[in-house]
Amino acid sequence: MRARAWAAAMAALMLLGGGARAAERLQVPEMVGWKVVSNVADRTGESTELIPATETGDSWTRRVTVQAFRGVPLGVSDFLEQLLKRTVDVCEGATAGPPSMGVVSGAKAGTRTVACGRYKGDGRGTFSLFLVIRGQDALYVVGRLWRGEPFDPSRMPISAAELQEWSDFVGAVDLCDSRDPNRPCR
Repeated sequence: MRARAWAAAMAALMLLGGGARAAERLQVPEMVGWKVVSNVADRTGESTELIPATETGDSWTRRVTVQAFRGVPLGVSDFLEQLLKRTVDVCEGATAGPPSMGVVSGAKAGTRTVACGRYKGDGRGTFSLFLVIRGQDALYVVGRLWRGEPFDPSRMPISAAELQEWSDFVGAVDLCDSRDPNRPCR
């Protein structure tokens, strides 16, 4: 399911690459039936958050985040380790799956699931799948998140089918680069 880039959200962000001048761009599958709830860009990076069109910014149960961090020296494995460390600080019952390292469009990449049985802030549980890509121009992070009732982190709060959908989604993310004829942008 190599997909088109998000029409509205990614047109505004120029596919998370810093505008028309950017050579490297993150291409993310289209999210049909989802809406943008946050879209921020400055000289240090960009971030877009989407939720299902039927949900609100305060009461969402599913969310997609797409971020580009410029000038961040962290590698993929270091960022994935920090995800767990940050979660432990704010959650009761934080766990994470092992990082899975690989390559996306010639760039180092990795994925990891992170569970928060009960977030100390609002008492809800969260479960996330993150994809991190170390590009030439930025560190890119794509997250799929579930939020709901607190749960035992030894049990996954989403179905195996939904987790597979999330895996297919992050597997379809591409990093193109107009400087490289082997990685053309669509």
